[in-house]
Amino acid sequence: MTAPAPVPGRRRRAARAGCGTSHDGRRARPRKLGAGPVHTLAPPLKERPVIIFFEILLVLVAVGVLAFAGLTVKKLFQGQR
Repeated sequence: MTAPAPVPGRRRRAARAGCGTSHDGRRARPRKLGAGPVHTLAPPLKERPVIIFFEILLVLVAVGVLAFAGLTVKKLFQGQR
């Protein structure tokens, strides 16, 4: 069975608009629309102390959670020896 012939003057409708795929199912490449701002990975000098403080705080919270979990497991199995 063959596909019907296209009607002159009518455009082919996209499968789904805005889904990020081309009509044959492959991922569409992102288009560069202009020069835009230049992004760097390093934050400004003003924000570095704040970032360092919160990263240290995150590490301390993670260590505290692990210590609490270890203590909980120790207390849970304490009377089974």
